[in-house]
Amino acid sequence: MTQPASPPSLAALNQPIIFVDTETGGRDPLRHPLLTVGLVTLTPQGEVTRPLHLRVRHERYDVEAEAMAVNGINLEAHHAAAQPPGEVAQAMRLYAGEVGRVMLGGHNLHFDTAFLRTLLPDLGSVFRRGRVDTKLSAQFLIHAGVLPRKVGTPLDQLAEHFGFEYRAHDALEDATVTARVYAELLRLTAR
Repeated sequence: MTQPASPPSLAALNQPIIFVDTETGGRDPLRHPLLTVGLVTLTPQGEVTRPLHLRVRHERYDVEAEAMAVNGINLEAHHAAAQPPGEVAQAMRLYAGEVGRVMLGGHNLHFDTAFLRTLLPDLGSVFRRGRVDTKLSAQFLIHAGVLPRKVGTPLDQLAEHFGFEYRAHDALEDATVTARVYAELLRLTAR
């Protein structure tokens, strides 16, 4: 029995990128809680590795009904399984430290980093200053005519375009698919 061929290396990628996604109790990082963080590492060989899903415990949850309907998180079950914010922040530092100070990636990353900074004020020293955003990358490739305009920039549309099965609004699943989409965007430009 033959092994499936591994995807070709991402020639321009010379170090890993850590991709992140968050689920939150609303849109305001000063008011609404960061609930979950999903992290994966995209290797220069194009493999998505080291999945980590973290749940953040809060004493009080000021959440919006709309946000909770989107993320599907049951707060009672979440609270029982979650860790205090300091432990989650330390887990993120250790996760990043295992690969060194590399870039952080995500889809519409500005939203996620606004919430992550409340948890991890030293975000800029944990990750390099450069960022990778698949939403912005896809928009550029649409404008450049490399990606069809009909695809759009939402993560679910990009995942569908590249043939990935995807269940949105789970932090780990979103981070995983974002890393896979970024690898495909790199492969598109290498052709």
